Amino acid sequence: MELTQSQMSEILSNYTSSSEGFVTLQSLIMNSLMAHERELFMDANEDEQCNGFRSRRWYSHGFEFSLRIPRSRSGNFYPVLLGLIRSESDERARLFNLLYTKGLTTEQIGEISECVYGRSYSKQQVSYLSNSCREDVERWLCRDLSSHYLAVYIDATFISTRRDRRVSKEAYYTMPGVREDGSREVLAVVNHPTEGALCWKDELEALKGRGVKEIDLIVSDALTGVENAVCAVFPGAAHQFCVAHVKRQIINCVSQKDKPAIASEL
Repeated sequence: MELTQSQMSEILSNYTSSSEGFVTLQSLIMNSLMAHERELFMDANEDEQCNGFRSRRWYSHGFEFSLRIPRSRSGNFYPVLLGLIRSESDERARLFNLLYTKGLTTEQIGEISECVYGRSYSKQQVSYLSNSCREDVERWLCRDLSSHYLAVYIDATFISTRRDRRVSKEAYYTMPGVREDGSREVLAVVNHPTEGALCWKDELEALKGRGVKEIDLIVSDALTGVENAVCAVFPGAAHQFCVAHVKRQIINCVSQKDKPAIASEL
């Protein structure tokens, strides 16, 4: 059907008079561009065959576009427009990763995304988009370490953690160390549901697997069995219980009226 210039202008005006019409028109244009690009790809590659379309939703500037991505049988066809969309998605993921590592909650990141991109993301969606930083975390956890540390402090801190749709306090095994030059380094931060001597033994063994051969001093609290774990993995290391824990235990053993005086002396 051939349309006059005025008829085309009227159709476009009707489409752009509402946000829904604008989204529909933009989706039609993008889908048409990708379909035509595939035709050119097929003309240049005679052995290729079309393989239908796959659906995708794209969110940009507060609008949701429904796209039909053309496919080729070999999978070698990649529309230019899809590369632009992926670049924006990657940029959004990098922003979420940066905000997440700065300590913002997934709920706060979702609110920021609504201001920047015009669309609010749920806490679950933000967590999913932040998953790419897990690769960086894994590389950091598996990096090579120095062969000798003057001292290594081992302790677990309990942080609220979501697991199997439930939130509970779980142990995060933390091991800062002191190098030969006196500088400090966090060797590992590893999550376990609870704290126990067997888990500490496994984490100390993991340090040896990453290149640690000698530790002069290991400092820990008086967790049951931790002495055996330390001795089994690093038998040549001196083992000292944390002074702060010892002070707390002493203060807890005296009467209430004597606690201020004992605390002052300690």
